[in-house]
Amino acid sequence: LLLAQCQGSGAWGAASGPHFLQLEQIGGQLSASLLHSHDTGTRATMNMALAGELIAAGQDASCHILRFRLPGPEEPGGAEKGPRKRKGPSPSEEGEGDTRSEPGEVAVETLCSVQTDFSPDALQKAVRISADHSLLATGGADGFLRVWEVGAGPGGSGAHPSGLLLGGQGPVSA
Repeated sequence: LLLAQCQGSGAWGAASGPHFLQLEQIGGQLSASLLHSHDTGTRATMNMALAGELIAAGQDASCHILRFRLPGPEEPGGAEKGPRKRKGPSPSEEGEGDTRSEPGEVAVETLCSVQTDFSPDALQKAVRISADHSLLATGGADGFLRVWEVGAGPGGSGAHPSGLLLGGQGPVSA
C-alpha cells in the first residue's frame, strides 16, 4: 500500500487529498492502482506522517488526524488481486472532506484537527508521529516546534491532540 498526495486544482477538476494506491508486480512491471481518494476540498496536504491506522496531515495552519481502515480478507474485495474498475463520483458525492469508498475498499474518517501555526503567514511545515503513536510533533512557519500528546477522544472514539507538551522557537523545516 502506498499513500500519496494529489495536489488538485479546480481548473482541471482534480480533488486535493491523500490517495491510497496498491502496488503490485504484473508481468515483471511495477503497477499502481488507485484504491481510494480522500477529498480535502481546497486544503492541500503539504506534509503527512503515518503510524498504524493514523494519518497526520498538515493542511495550511493545522494538522488533521485521520484514521483509515483497509478491507480484511473476509470483506468483499478484500482478497481480490489485480486492477479493479472504479466508478467516478456523482455530483452529490463531491465535496470538502468527503470520503468515497465502496464495500471492500479503504475507509477514511477525520478524527480531529488542531491549529499548529499562529503566525500571520501560518503554515504547518512538518509533522511526525512517535513510534508508539502517543506523541505528535509539528513545526510551522511561526518557528515553533510543538509536541502534542495523542490520546483517546471523547468517549474513547479515537485519537486527538490532547495538550501541548513542549514548545520551542527557531527555524523549522521538513
